[in-house]
Amino acid sequence: MHAAHMVFLGIPPAIERLSSGIFQEVIITNTIPVSEQNCFSQLTILSVANLLGEAIWRVHDDYSGASGLFSDLGID
Repeated sequence: MHAAHMVFLGIPPAIERLSSGIFQEVIITNTIPVSEQNCFSQLTILSVANLLGEAIWRVHDDYSGASGLFSDLGID
């Protein structure tokens, strides 16, 4: 399931639908905060800290662009 972050900005019908048990898991990133009231058992929030850190390192060290960023981190 792909969910846009705006779904978690307090739109009750969207949260109710996502948490109703239709989906085994809903995965989002932690690029915006999600309030406790919008969390539910099927929600998994992944950190983007390592990805952002790697991108900053590459820019700082003039490493070969972001094209290899995901493959170098084992993300295909």
